[in-house]
Amino acid sequence: MGRPSKYSRELRERAFRMVAEVRSDYPSEYAAMTAVAQMLGVGSPETIRTRIRREQVGAGDRLGVTTDAAAESKRA
Repeated sequence: MGRPSKYSRELRERAFRMVAEVRSDYPSEYAAMTAVAQMLGVGSPETIRTRIRREQVGAGDRLGVTTDAAAESKRA
């Protein structure tokens, strides 16, 4: 099990929504993530990027190994 998140679930969900809302205002998704990180006081846009990618994989919107599958593989 990983370490507890420094940011609340509410803040993470708000960041996801904000990135989706402002994405069209920026030249790239990462630029939108950078702006949202600054607005919310998140230390690094990479934190938001990692969480969004993890959510996308978990929802089946992006290729990758889900968190549950990775944990199960690690146990085996």
